[in-house]
Amino acid sequence: MDIETDSERIRVLAEAKEDENWRFRAYLKGIELSEAALDHLVWGRLEEIAPRIDCCACANCCKVVSPRLSHKDILRLANHLGIGKADLINQYLRPSGEKGTYAPAQMPCPFLRGQRCSVYEARPDDCRSFPHLHKREFRSRLIGVVENCSICPIVYNVVERLKSGLWGKRGR
Repeated sequence: MDIETDSERIRVLAEAKEDENWRFRAYLKGIELSEAALDHLVWGRLEEIAPRIDCCACANCCKVVSPRLSHKDILRLANHLGIGKADLINQYLRPSGEKGTYAPAQMPCPFLRGQRCSVYEARPDDCRSFPHLHKREFRSRLIGVVENCSICPIVYNVVERLKSGLWGKRGR
């Protein structure tokens, strides 16, 4: 199976497969496979695909995903930029919908320069973790996974591999 890397093509393909992806989510919710076994399947596909994707060629996450910044993230970022916490918040952030956290005031991320993060060493934990496929309990994050299929080439390709391996022709 080839890997799709073109972010615009992935957006179009994921939109065309949206209903199918939601059906696959429902299938994964009901499949008799332990959480650990599913996590290991995801991690195997991630190890296969991630090294073959150049995130800097895409940078979609920095263009459309709004990360949540914790107090720790804000302090690290302010230190990196050499400005105060209040200045960072006033200049670049807005309160997010989650209590005690902030999000970029605008998208794409104000720290994106070309296709690269200008604060990479100090980036928020949410950014460090994206696309979150390395985390445990994949099944509990399936809504985000389906939503990220149209954004991230890694997520799109991992999901397509999972559908091919787990679902086959049965659930489609």
